[in-house]
Amino acid sequence: MAAVLQPALSLNGAFPGGYRASAPSAPRRSRSSAAVSSDGKSSDFIRKTTSTRQRASSVASQVLGVGRTACGLGPSSTPVLRVGVTSAVFDARVSVSLEGARPEGRGLPSLCKAGTQINSTFIASAAAALCGGGGGFHGSVEIDGFDEPIPFFVAVGGSDKAFVGSKGRWKQTGLHADKWDWKGTAGVSGPKPTEGKAVDVELSGSELKINVRAQTVMELKRCIQLQALREAAQGEDYDSLRAQVTKARMASVDMQHIAEGESRLKELKAQGMHVNEGCDRATVRETMSWSKVTSKVGEADENLQCQACADCPCNVEQNPGEELDILDGAVQDCLKQFGPDGDRQLFEGLVEAALAVEEGCIWKAGGKFIFSEFNRNQSVVALTRMLVKQGKQRVADMVMALLKHSETKFNGFVTAIQVNFHPHKGTYHDQHRDIYSQKQSAGPNCTCQFQDCVGTVCYSLGSSRIVMLDTMSDKMSSIDACGDDCEGRKELRYLHSGNSMFFNIDWNNNHTHGIPPSKEECGPRISLAFLLAAQAPVIPRIF
Repeated sequence: MAAVLQPALSLNGAFPGGYRASAPSAPRRSRSSAAVSSDGKSSDFIRKTTSTRQRASSVASQVLGVGRTACGLGPSSTPVLRVGVTSAVFDARVSVSLEGARPEGRGLPSLCKAGTQINSTFIASAAAALCGGGGGFHGSVEIDGFDEPIPFFVAVGGSDKAFVGSKGRWKQTGLHADKWDWKGTAGVSGPKPTEGKAVDVELSGSELKINVRAQTVMELKRCIQLQALREAAQGEDYDSLRAQVTKARMASVDMQHIAEGESRLKELKAQGMHVNEGCDRATVRETMSWSKVTSKVGEADENLQCQACADCPCNVEQNPGEELDILDGAVQDCLKQFGPDGDRQLFEGLVEAALAVEEGCIWKAGGKFIFSEFNRNQSVVALTRMLVKQGKQRVADMVMALLKHSETKFNGFVTAIQVNFHPHKGTYHDQHRDIYSQKQSAGPNCTCQFQDCVGTVCYSLGSSRIVMLDTMSDKMSSIDACGDDCEGRKELRYLHSGNSMFFNIDWNNNHTHGIPPSKEECGPRISLAFLLAAQAPVIPRIF
């Protein structure tokens, strides 16, 4: 008898909205009754019944195009994802995988050549396409040379569960650039990569678009900064990681990566890694005492000229446009409203504040220590805000008095203040030029945002220390060397308590300055360096 097609209502051998095959009902017979049939043909009856059921199943298979499985894999398949890859500039090797599906035919070619487009279709069984285990198909895009694959999810039936990269997103951009030696050597980062690759992955319904292209300037900045952030997070240097987290935020690195860096910072802080050696309260209290201050007033300065030739340009003490002024008693004169010993009062006030704030506000930078807000903000607003919060209004007023004096006397606008602590003779400040524009290179952990400056004024408190002034004949300097064996010129000058030292941009271009380790025993010293800009900051006194 012919099979009958009936609407399917369950998953047993059926698809929703499809049909299933069945044979007409036959009288129920027990195995025992068949065995005692009067005609002795019970085995023929069983074979006919089985054959009838097989024919019914075959008819259903032809109608549905699948075998009898419970929402499982069958011989028929249907497209579930169309993939298109374009590459405008680079030859790109792109691979796409999709769980529960396979490429139709040979799939994507192994190489997408620059200026071309390649396509592929992924297919899955009709059952999987309709049922979609887990609501769809998980997949990933991999581009040769990129660090990480980009995950995606194709939802069945246009579900809003579809995503690229992470849930809730339908487009993701991956970035890759050559490795950057951000740590560098001698505090100077290595050269940055000048170009990088980007890939845009976008999912629209069942269509996945992949576009490989060159990075934009901002993408390149974000990409190489992410490299530095990840590398710093693998180490145990709290200050380096803190700096890279800040720079990553400035470069608009994805918040997920920034959050991971901040989480690592919390781990390091819990281990006490945020307090550098020699920066704990006990050590600061012991070393930074005015009673240990030493003085070299009356000691002679030194002027070590180039001996290669008598008329070496380096031996000229002042070149056109240069300004260098070292004045005695400048701090006492400026702070005379606070008493005759303003240098001592400011010294002791800053030390008391350093002992009152959270540990980590004094931190190691090169061969010296810096006192600032915990977040390393070195604006005057940040410093005075911290002082007032600790009940040091008088100290804040003294700092502001120095600021106003500096702006008036040297005709500039203070954009930043650096408070340096030198607790003993072994501390030092490497030879350097002050950074007066964004064109100059800063250290790998510098988070400052510079604007064009015209000069620097530095005030010394406490023990006398030598400042070394080197005449330069490099590309930045306007001074020419006298020959290949030019020795340059060095000045060794004492800075005593209360001294101010000012230099302008022309002097800064032609010279470097620094505080070398002391050869003799000496006590603690604090210096306050004000950076002067030609124009007031856009955000007053914050950089």
